[in-house]
Amino acid sequence: MPFTIDRRGFLQAGFSALALTGVLRAGINGAHVALLSDTHISEDPADAFRGFSPHANLKKVTEMVTKAAPDLLVINGDLARSNGHPADYVAWNTFMNPLADSMPMVVTMANHDDRENSRKALAKLGGDRQAVVQKMVTIIDAGPCTFVLLDSLLQTGLTQGMLGKAQRDWLSGYLAEPAAKPVVVFVHHNPDGDSDTGLMDADRLLAMLRPVKNVKALFFGHTHVYSVTKMDGLHLVNLPAVGYNFADGNPVGWVDSVFTTSGVTLTLHAIGGEVKEDGKVSKLDWRA
Repeated sequence: MPFTIDRRGFLQAGFSALALTGVLRAGINGAHVALLSDTHISEDPADAFRGFSPHANLKKVTEMVTKAAPDLLVINGDLARSNGHPADYVAWNTFMNPLADSMPMVVTMANHDDRENSRKALAKLGGDRQAVVQKMVTIIDAGPCTFVLLDSLLQTGLTQGMLGKAQRDWLSGYLAEPAAKPVVVFVHHNPDGDSDTGLMDADRLLAMLRPVKNVKALFFGHTHVYSVTKMDGLHLVNLPAVGYNFADGNPVGWVDSVFTTSGVTLTLHAIGGEVKEDGKVSKLDWRA
């Protein structure tokens, strides 16, 4: 069936009429979503790391996303380069606001972000913000699916992440409610339980997600690696970084995707680093 989105639902989520115009397009067989992570934008355009220019990379990626004209844009954390300074988000906005004028944009918070600074600076975010203490949790109706965006920022500048009890309790209650659509969860930190670098309460998150068959996939970033794996039928997708990689064998870029009620098709766009899998398509079927 063609992809349609309930107009009233989007208006309730606070999207502008201009953003709605970009979403309500006929003839799309699924929700076309641009997936970005780890943009790492500093206020300094000359900032570089490992020979990569995050500013140049994001400029190239936003040009590609503009051309692709997706229905929705997701940026999965580490928007800022280091400690989420206000000027970092001002620079980030110069790249992202033109996209947010034509499509809904949602983000997650991560260890290089500052929650208060981002709230003040990012005025064009879509989605339905949830009442979770000290966390920025967002739900968005993505047509065939519902996206739940969690907040794993524990402390700005601290590598590890944590959802925390309040957010886990909220998620447990949310997942206990009947859902008409497949649910896809986004969080920045990798859910491997590695307390040195990853999501510290990953085991508790996975214990909630794995038995709920209507939760189809968990998308994350943080490691600057692209991988697609599966656990008990739950797809685990590690998004590549836009800003830079940590090792030469990993791509730098973004993922173009189409979500349906039965699965998702992922297309890697590698703009730097290891580019041999540029254009690689992964088709994931949802568990029953």
